[in-house]
Amino acid sequence: MAGRRVRQHPRVPAAVPSQRRLASRAVDPARQPAQRAADPRRGQRHRGRPEGHAPRRGGQAGGAPGAPAGAVAAATFDTLRDEIDWLAETVISRRSEGTSWRDQAVLVRRNATLAPVFQALRERDVPVEIVGLGGLLGLPEIAPIVSTLRILDDVTANPDVAALLTGPRWRFGLADLEVLGDRAKALAARPERQRDFGEALAQAVTQADPGEVVSLLDAVADPGDAPLSAEARRRLGRFASELAELRRHAAEPVADLVARVIHAIGIEAELVSAGSDTSQIDRFLAEVAGYVDVDGDGSLTGLLAYLDAEEDFGEGLLQAVPSQDDSVKLLTVHRAKGLEWDTVYLPSLVDKVFPSEPRSAVWAQRAETLPAQLRGDAASIPQLGEYTRDGINGYREALKAEHRLAEDRLAYVAVTRAKRFLVASSHVWTPGNVRPRTESPYFAAIRAAAEGLGTYLDETTRDLDANPIPSEPVRASWPQPPDPERVAALRGAARLVAEAAPLVGADRAARDDWAWQSGTLSESEAATVAAWDQSITHLTQLQTRRRTQTVQLPDGLSVTALMALRRDEQEFAASLLRRMPRRPSTATRVGIRFHTWLQERFELPAALDEVTPEPSVASDELTALIAAFEAGQFAHRVPLGVEVPFLMRRGPHVLRGRIDAVYRWEEGSYRFLVVDWKTTDGAANPLQLAVYRQAWAEAQGIDPALVAAAFYHVASDALRFVAAPASLIDRAIAGREQA
Repeated sequence: MAGRRVRQHPRVPAAVPSQRRLASRAVDPARQPAQRAADPRRGQRHRGRPEGHAPRRGGQAGGAPGAPAGAVAAATFDTLRDEIDWLAETVISRRSEGTSWRDQAVLVRRNATLAPVFQALRERDVPVEIVGLGGLLGLPEIAPIVSTLRILDDVTANPDVAALLTGPRWRFGLADLEVLGDRAKALAARPERQRDFGEALAQAVTQADPGEVVSLLDAVADPGDAPLSAEARRRLGRFASELAELRRHAAEPVADLVARVIHAIGIEAELVSAGSDTSQIDRFLAEVAGYVDVDGDGSLTGLLAYLDAEEDFGEGLLQAVPSQDDSVKLLTVHRAKGLEWDTVYLPSLVDKVFPSEPRSAVWAQRAETLPAQLRGDAASIPQLGEYTRDGINGYREALKAEHRLAEDRLAYVAVTRAKRFLVASSHVWTPGNVRPRTESPYFAAIRAAAEGLGTYLDETTRDLDANPIPSEPVRASWPQPPDPERVAALRGAARLVAEAAPLVGADRAARDDWAWQSGTLSESEAATVAAWDQSITHLTQLQTRRRTQTVQLPDGLSVTALMALRRDEQEFAASLLRRMPRRPSTATRVGIRFHTWLQERFELPAALDEVTPEPSVASDELTALIAAFEAGQFAHRVPLGVEVPFLMRRGPHVLRGRIDAVYRWEEGSYRFLVVDWKTTDGAANPLQLAVYRQAWAEAQGIDPALVAAAFYHVASDALRFVAAPASLIDRAIAGREQA
């Protein structure tokens, strides 16, 4: 671009007004006339600064009393593309001056701005992280995941089917796609039949018959004798098989299903093999997990509705939780509340973007809008006074004023996220615009401060009366052709794999002979092979982690959990990963009621007059147990305690539970007896009594050898003493950290 000056990147001056003071200038209505007076016509500014008035590299000014030293800079460009390129270069420049990647953040008003900023930074090998779902959904590595999920949820998701088939993985040709569409139409066609009045009315109102919706998936599953190419038919079969396999797992917890989809479509492995970053997939999985935390196990339909809401309206559904990775953070201003960074960039500060245009409509004229008086924040928003032309017009203006006030608050949040350096930027032309954009009033305030400090960069040096971005449609191939060099490399690798296949099981000499046919490796080729080895190791470990999950035992364990761990480690680990309700059991219910009866029998707690429990009807099993106990050897013994609660530390864990009963027991060398009531004659685990015995001994400060342990089988009046050493507890815990 002839006549354009070399771009400058602002440096932090020694001290400039604090960002919070700047924010007050941006949102103070009383200052607006002064701001407009200091803001000459944009057409005049576009001619550039007079010679000798280029912006200085830094400036100084006194900050507010007690405010930390900070800096502010601003820049204006002809196009959004120019602005984003400069922003990316400035981020790199700040890194070279000592500001880490993680201490820099780009805050935008719209999700749509995230994708081009992300792409510009990634093209320059800048580690970058999109915080939040809105920007992630537009990334090329995330789009096929979401499309696959939509297809699993809705068989009529034709755009997603077409996107996947014509994407880089399946590379379905347009001619074959047209044939597939014709096949779908043929399958959807139904013989015309006579409709009754109700059906005809529904057809007229909805303009659609659900049974006649064209579905590409129908044609995928049943291509019939459609004139598809042989290669298209082969790929279609693989595509249909993959979807059928995924559909078998559609009822899984949604987080598990998303992980399965990522594995099935191979997007993560493809990125690793190409040496690309997979962190955005990790971020997407984390966001899905966050949705599950909010909505329980959730559902696929619920997740997709959540994604749609986040993409369309999600300016602040959740507060951001950026990772600690050393990467530049990209997020919307809404999500930045409560966060701070050393350097903050605010791009695209143009009117109708920030502040944005009001979305709220007059509810009385829009059936889809919730009446204002029914909203949860009704007391703090404007209300329609009277349903007249003047009343509605006044209400509309009040809504605009309320929206602008909300935008002012958001602007305050934006400029106060920077600890030391705030960089604002704007542009004049966006693709398709006939008229130039006017700068945001927030940018005008920041620019005025930067001009006073000499930290304003004006790159709009051309006197433009028309949009410099071509107005004619940009033409591109669709589907986008793959990179020829990459395709050639992949085909070469596939050929080598096919040639090496017969060598599986051959001796080392035969394999070496085949390998040496291609000659020796150059230094660069050796580095490539080493990178392949690293990728293979990563993928192998990834697959291993997916098949073998490591589960950390919780610090606190109940006696029941400890026994479950001892009985079946894999089942216990699965129960920790996915909580499931216990299967109802008649024996368990009877046992619980019997324990309750024993506690009432021995302790006889005073009843509250206000809450007198109604007597429950005893089952035959419970009645028989009560009768057996009253006739047994413990009927007239007085326990020291029943249902005695305890907490006992054992190694890194704290065991908790309740001892069924403790008796004084002066027989042999014992002084106490811990008893576990058994309402059946089935086998019992001595581990339970080992915990009870050790817990009582520690609580009394005595040697466990003085405490006897026994199961009492109520129905048969049998007292069975067991050896319950503490080693049973240690063996149950030791070595069980992995399952």
